[in-house]
Amino acid sequence: MQIDGKNKKIKISLSYVILIVLLAASVLVSLLFGAESLSLREILAKDGNRFSKIIFMQIRLPRTILALLTGALLAGSGTVFQMYFRNPLAEPGIMGISSGATLGAVIVSTLFMGTVLSNDITNAVNTTVRSAFMGTVSPVNIGAFLGALAAGLLVTVISNKKTGASATVALLLCGTALGTFYSSLTSILLTAKSESLHTMYMWMLGSFSGRGWDEFILILVPSVISIILMFVSCRKLDLLSGGEMTALSLGVEVGRLRMLVIIAGSLATSAAVCAGGTIGFVGLIAPHVVRRIFGAKGKTLLPVSMVCGSVLLLFADTVSRVVVRPAEIPVGTITALLGAPFFIMLIFSKRGLKNG
Repeated sequence: MQIDGKNKKIKISLSYVILIVLLAASVLVSLLFGAESLSLREILAKDGNRFSKIIFMQIRLPRTILALLTGALLAGSGTVFQMYFRNPLAEPGIMGISSGATLGAVIVSTLFMGTVLSNDITNAVNTTVRSAFMGTVSPVNIGAFLGALAAGLLVTVISNKKTGASATVALLLCGTALGTFYSSLTSILLTAKSESLHTMYMWMLGSFSGRGWDEFILILVPSVISIILMFVSCRKLDLLSGGEMTALSLGVEVGRLRMLVIIAGSLATSAAVCAGGTIGFVGLIAPHVVRRIFGAKGKTLLPVSMVCGSVLLLFADTVSRVVVRPAEIPVGTITALLGAPFFIMLIFSKRGLKNG
């Protein structure tokens, strides 16, 4: 038994090392490869190519940071949703929360700004009055958060009408139906703005094209707040794993925890939507991979899932830039190609459902 315990510790330690190496590699690959390949030596050299340095500082670096942060936010929200609902298939996209955030952002930008989000979201943001929080929260961000929050509350209320095993099915079906409904409303609004339809179509599929430092500043505060809230809820979510009655007996206020999880997950999802559009399945894949290797304890599951989500989205974004370069395909299509078969596998995997 001691030997097995040592082997398990070695395996976990090795997995940490591999994950760190993958993170470093994904960041490096994201920085150097794209429509125009860059040389690290040239970038670091004092007398290096000035054009390459401009591309690196103004395009590649902010885009890499955004993809890293967005992957962490999506994976973190997927983790807390799965832990709270005790449902291995809970994820912002599947629950319709990502579509709700998109709808909220489009409604606000259409009604209050006279234009939908463009390839350069800064042009729209600069025409509005920034709110508090160091001037980094725009009406678009607020609209995305309110849309995500409303979508999260609605799917929770509807799915709670069912109990037991049927609650899982209800959550998935309601989330899928509501997500389709939100997407339909978004399409109607975008049709009225046909001049921006192509750009928004790419954004709805998930894309970091044209994103830069302004978008990073835009989502920084809500991202930090959402991450803090997710970590605050983490310990209580571990207590909830034994059931609501057990959690109540241990002093957990389940009602408050529900609101904390929905707010944290919705805020993280809205920030991710503002950064890169609607990107699905990252919040589904990352927690499952981490749970299989590192276990289901929240103090490990949440941070490691966030790192795993960053790695996944960084690699997906790099692939989206190089596979048909100099053109670019939406990163959301890459994550969908990975996530769809993964989702089907989980449905038919008893072990996967049990571990959720």
